[in-house]
Amino acid sequence: MQTIIITLNNGKKEEYVKGIKVKEILNKMSKEEREDAILIKYNNKKVDLETELKKNGTLQIYDINTLEGNRIYERGLLYLFVYVTNNILEKDTKVIVKHSIDKGIFCKIDKKVEDKDVLEIKKQMKEIVSKNIPFTKMDTTKYEAIEYFKSIKREDKAKTLFYDTSKYVSLYKLDENYNYIVGDLPSSTGVLKYFDLSLIKDKGIVVRFPSIYDNKKVKRYTHHTNYFNTLEEYSAWGNNLNINNIGELNDYITSNKPADIIQLSEIMQDYKLLSIAEQIVLNKEDYKIILLSGPSSSGKTTSAMKLSLYLKSLGLNPTHLSLDDYFHERIETPLGEDGKPDFESITAVDIKLFDSQISKLLKGTKVVVPTFNFIDGKKEYKRTVQLKENDILIIEGLHALNEELLTNIPKKKKFKIYVSPLTYLNIDNDNRISMTDLRLLRRMVRDNRTRGYSPSVTLGTWMKVRSGEEKHVFPYQDNADALFNTSLAYELSVLKTYAEPLLFSIKEDDPEYQTAQRLIELLKFVLPIPSESVPKTSILREFIGDSYFE
Repeated sequence: MQTIIITLNNGKKEEYVKGIKVKEILNKMSKEEREDAILIKYNNKKVDLETELKKNGTLQIYDINTLEGNRIYERGLLYLFVYVTNNILEKDTKVIVKHSIDKGIFCKIDKKVEDKDVLEIKKQMKEIVSKNIPFTKMDTTKYEAIEYFKSIKREDKAKTLFYDTSKYVSLYKLDENYNYIVGDLPSSTGVLKYFDLSLIKDKGIVVRFPSIYDNKKVKRYTHHTNYFNTLEEYSAWGNNLNINNIGELNDYITSNKPADIIQLSEIMQDYKLLSIAEQIVLNKEDYKIILLSGPSSSGKTTSAMKLSLYLKSLGLNPTHLSLDDYFHERIETPLGEDGKPDFESITAVDIKLFDSQISKLLKGTKVVVPTFNFIDGKKEYKRTVQLKENDILIIEGLHALNEELLTNIPKKKKFKIYVSPLTYLNIDNDNRISMTDLRLLRRMVRDNRTRGYSPSVTLGTWMKVRSGEEKHVFPYQDNADALFNTSLAYELSVLKTYAEPLLFSIKEDDPEYQTAQRLIELLKFVLPIPSESVPKTSILREFIGDSYFE
């Protein structure tokens, strides 16, 4: 009898009879492991329960606590939510999956929804979960799919598919409902056990589910008013231009000058930043320090530089400092749980030196501030700074809103700004564009251009960056006095020309291959725009290059 060796999730190697089915291996695992399996891969390729294993390899089982499993869970849960909501409310109800918001996804609903409706939606979702109904995948021609979606008045999907260059597309079926979903779904509804719903009155419902950091626990919803209102404001702008999804953006590009959408986006963004500058100037007697923070690849540096120009035009004299220049010497960087230097933690910053120098600057003392040499991993002291009567400090960095900084400075002297690319565009009403993916594309393009990092290296370290943001950035966003959205309606169209070649360079045997393919799948819907019309002062230039501020 021939046998094979299979390496399981825990690294343990087991010997099985050649030809054993995946479901037979799962049956030997705990009930929870079996029931919570969302995706199964054999030698890095997706398999189903009936697949026979005939050679040595690695069997990976993904649940909601894994990145890939969590994404699939989200898609399946949102499909189920939209399906049930359309059954309970009037048939012509429009449900749009919008954006992530505090441990969930906000779904906009164009009808009045009451608490009793939310309870009924939740009840029916749970009933379908208990029935373990399969998500059935079927292939059809793109043109048949377009005609089908036109027949049910889903122009959002028809437009998106029109710009897809594929001849065939896959649809998913739940009961008698067909939908086009970008990416894999769970095999059935039975796995979608962990969720809750929160009503945002007169707006829609937040579909909540555990993140990879929550260990299958659905966290309580906290409404972030400034964050939510900023997204609503940008959504309203997109609606005014009739650009709410990628299909409509592509329509705009083909029927107008691509440069028009670039300039419109930049003008709106510049107006918002100017409004923040005016708010600061109105209170210039109080504010002496502007603290600007946000997650990785949000465009913090360019935002700070542009804000400096606006403040200067309004009569103030800003001086710019970066928290990155206050890193501990690299050999002194504290280690994380993995035993490696933890550059994402606030403990990587020399807080004592930073607080001391800022206090001296506010007293008018001349201070020689550091510039961190990232090649040598050391601070260099070459720049002298002194604040005069009409001067104001702008400090940007990952931890700038953290309350552990500048505890010796009165709160009324500090104005805090949270910046992040809060994209409002969808692929279509059911398929959202992740803000995290937008930042990842930005970072990959910039890292390759400025640091020579391979795309695989950037993708491979992204989870550590994200983990640091969850601990050290997102918890402080509500401390901000202003929120600045750094996303641009057109940017995926420009990033496509830079990112696609990098993503295609990642080969099938690379651990980051699946992530690269997922991002390629996202970019395939977007028509490219050349970068020549992107202004030198654009935040996007921080990533694609040729910035006025470099």
